Amino acid sequence: MLFFAVLGSNYAQDEPANPKAVELFIEAKTLELKDNYLAAISKYNEALKIEKAAGIYFALSKLYTNVTQHQKALEYGLEAIKINPSNLAYKEQVSDTYIILGDYTNALKYLKDIYEKRPDDINIIYNMGRMYEALKMPSEALKYYENITENYQYDETVLLRMADIYESFNDYANTAATVEKLLVINPTDINLKYSAAATYVKIPDYDNAIRIYEEILSTNPNNRDVQTEVIKLYFRQHKNAEAFDKYSKLLNRDSVDFMTKMDVAIAFLQASEQDKEARGVSRNILQNLETAYPNEWMPSYYLIYMDAQDNPETADERFAGLLAATDTSAELYVQVGFYYYEKNNFSKSMDIFKRGTDKFPDDFRLNYLTGNSFYRLGDNRAALPYLEKALEQNPSDLNTLSNLGLVYDDLKMNEECSKLYEQAFKYHPDNILLLNNYAYHLSEIGEKLNEAKEMSKKTIEKEPDNASYLDTYGWILYKLKDYKNAVIYIDKAIKLGKNETLLDHLGDVYEAMGEVVKALKAWNDALQMNPNNDAIRQKVNKYK
Repeated sequence: MLFFAVLGSNYAQDEPANPKAVELFIEAKTLELKDNYLAAISKYNEALKIEKAAGIYFALSKLYTNVTQHQKALEYGLEAIKINPSNLAYKEQVSDTYIILGDYTNALKYLKDIYEKRPDDINIIYNMGRMYEALKMPSEALKYYENITENYQYDETVLLRMADIYESFNDYANTAATVEKLLVINPTDINLKYSAAATYVKIPDYDNAIRIYEEILSTNPNNRDVQTEVIKLYFRQHKNAEAFDKYSKLLNRDSVDFMTKMDVAIAFLQASEQDKEARGVSRNILQNLETAYPNEWMPSYYLIYMDAQDNPETADERFAGLLAATDTSAELYVQVGFYYYEKNNFSKSMDIFKRGTDKFPDDFRLNYLTGNSFYRLGDNRAALPYLEKALEQNPSDLNTLSNLGLVYDDLKMNEECSKLYEQAFKYHPDNILLLNNYAYHLSEIGEKLNEAKEMSKKTIEKEPDNASYLDTYGWILYKLKDYKNAVIYIDKAIKLGKNETLLDHLGDVYEAMGEVVKALKAWNDALQMNPNNDAIRQKVNKYK
């Protein structure tokens, strides 16, 4: 009788009846209780040879699980079920074993049998949910998790599973409601509060998001990240006065000035690339600022800029009107001109930058941008005075030095070009763009070729896969009559990025080597890319 009490009621009726089998069964159970699993398995197997009792198969199934022989555990568990198909303990053991083996379909089959008989067993309900999740059936899993939550108790593990599933469905309302239930269990969990607030933002339900953030601030009033989020949410609700009031407190000020408010509007505009709703927030702030600060041009400029993204045809007239009304700001000419510059409308940008330069001749940015726009239009003669003026105003500016060097080179102003690069290297001695451009210039005029070679070598050491730099090095080698190596570098440049200039250079090198057939092929390939290149065509024609 003592043995039956230890064995338990789940499978007492399936014990062996044969006295010898019973004796071995008791010995095996004693060894099992002492954690001597291997010896217990041996005894149970001896008993099984005498009598095929379901209880012995079940005991062996559990022991094989303990010693991680899961396939055997499954085989013995299934044998127990064959003998007694109604025993739920056997089915639970088999289901658990299938789970270990990753066979969730069969595990679920046995769990369903158990669930029908024990529908109030929370562990079984939970396992049903987990099996449906494992089988990629989250909607079914939710039914069981919701059963536990609604009819039994708030369980942290269950609620976390529910929140994950709801979020995977983008069902943020139910996600938030589930996280709120988690907060009932763990009301001080700061991470849960962050999660709840962030989820309310996704709904969007800004009032509840603010409520949660305010709860966090009640215990940590100096949390700047949370303060910032609250300010953003007020802006999203178009409550600009409240938002700026909180923003001023964040900055430890009594109030915020115009430029600080503009910074906020621009920040939302920049954020709109990833968050479409931020665009509406930015527009709302700008419209309010335009009304509150009628003498400031920036709100109007950015509103025109925003509208021009959707309706570019409206920009010209509105920008012209803004410039006419506010022509005392060099910054406005910079911004409006740059709007067109970014769209590669260099003719329009040049016109606006030039008008700005006429009004503000000492503004470095306007001089540089005017010169750069002329350069982009291919009018280097017109670009020259503006870039020279910009360089006077800012002698170390890399962009001005680089562009002016190209202009001098194009205009064959060799002495000025050399002086410019010497000046540039005082400020930027290792800049590889300047090194490449000057080395190429020297190769074109045939001067200081060994010095040019050393400069060019530095560029390919730093950027060995830059086609332009490889071509420069190869071209200098050509000028030094090292044709064999010139071919190697120019050919490598072509493999990285073929263009007519590279092919033209390759043809020149082959011609110098006396390999006219290869030269003609390179030049003809170049002409296929640009049939209007008369200089290359003349090279081909002289061999006809």
